[in-house]
Amino acid sequence: MRTKNKGNAVSSRSKICMEKALLKLMETEDYNEITIQEITDNAGLSRRTFYRNYLSKEEILEDYFHRIWLEYEAQICPQTDLSLPNIAKIFFGVMSSNLDFLKIVNRHNLLPLFLSQIDELLPLTFNELKGKYMPFSKESVRYALTFSTGGCMRILIQWLNASTIKSPEEMGKITKDIVSIFNYPNC
Repeated sequence: MRTKNKGNAVSSRSKICMEKALLKLMETEDYNEITIQEITDNAGLSRRTFYRNYLSKEEILEDYFHRIWLEYEAQICPQTDLSLPNIAKIFFGVMSSNLDFLKIVNRHNLLPLFLSQIDELLPLTFNELKGKYMPFSKESVRYALTFSTGGCMRILIQWLNASTIKSPEEMGKITKDIVSIFNYPNC
């Protein structure tokens, strides 16, 4: 993700306008059919302003995903309980606060953009929280993080597609059950 015009107040306002315009367009149009011109027209901005801030419309979504990650990171970093059920409860709490956005993005099959951001950001957060305590090789940790993010994203998609959205507490309990299922001895 680029950080063009970071800290520029005018740029920040323009980005918010373009984000709102894109999300509004995504409510009624296919994402792949939405043009930069439509975004800027709906935002009341010029194409030049768009290209001063972004290279593509995907970057608008990536900026939003990055904000979601920062929200998650701000909640997870002070935690002393880093068990998988508690991590899931926090994760789904953050996802709940971004539910409308995530549902639109999921409807357009664009959650892989979020996954690619998580693949970049999770190792940094993990190393900060648990890295110094890991008795495992960096390679094993990298595979474990890949495994967990893949599963987490599939669970996120299932959660978003459910007719009734479960609470973060319920998702923490389900995650506890998942861990138990994987640890259940063979009969």
